[in-house]
Amino acid sequence: MLIPKVARRFERTASTNTAMLEALNAGEKLNDGAVFITDDQSAGRGQGKNHWHATPGDNLTLSILVRPDHLAVDHLFVLNQFVSLALATAIEQLLPARLAATVRIKWPNDIYVGDRKIAGILIQNGLRGSRIQWSVIGIGLNVNENSFPPELAHSATSLRILTGTPVALEPVLQVLFAEFTRLYPLTSGSEQGQLAAAYHANLYRLEEWAVYREVATAREFRGRIAGVTGAGRLRVQLADGTVPSFDLQSLRFVSSPA
Repeated sequence: MLIPKVARRFERTASTNTAMLEALNAGEKLNDGAVFITDDQSAGRGQGKNHWHATPGDNLTLSILVRPDHLAVDHLFVLNQFVSLALATAIEQLLPARLAATVRIKWPNDIYVGDRKIAGILIQNGLRGSRIQWSVIGIGLNVNENSFPPELAHSATSLRILTGTPVALEPVLQVLFAEFTRLYPLTSGSEQGQLAAAYHANLYRLEEWAVYREVATAREFRGRIAGVTGAGRLRVQLADGTVPSFDLQSLRFVSSPA
């Protein structure tokens, strides 16, 4: 059983993921479910080189340690599915039903409400042979963010913006922890099919026609998301009926076709 519990609180740190990785590399004995959390994260980041914007004290920025030694390296994407689903279902519980129905997982692991991002995830793994020794799960959740920089003003949102009222951080944290505990058993071999099905059902723009751009070639094309492979590659059905798959960072969403 996974029971997240705050092990260390920072007023300010560069990155909770970095702090936890440094603790692990220094030989600290951190328990499964240990949480590092900070009021102010100065160098938080998402996938690739993306920076995570968060006003100090207004949001949740944290890292959770899990030791999924039951997972082989070729099942790494199971963790993405688990964390994405846990975060999405937690957010659903914190919103009115009308908005909760629009919560989706944008492949591979951003959480959207409607067409706006509310949370992001960064997972960093330590491997031992063919098994996953530990995983540091970084989470940024916009709770009370009320002012985004211009480049995010039309693509990001927060619980406060959506509900129209300030939101206490601690109850949000406890809802998130509860969903981690509830859904973690789905990472075991016999339950992974149920986890994959739930992740698939909650994919952002699933089976909706849209325009995409292939990063390597800048080629744009129409397609619709058909699902995700077991290795985490996005399957996109093209106009000619073929269904190629794409690696992380190799594809960009451009727009919905007119």
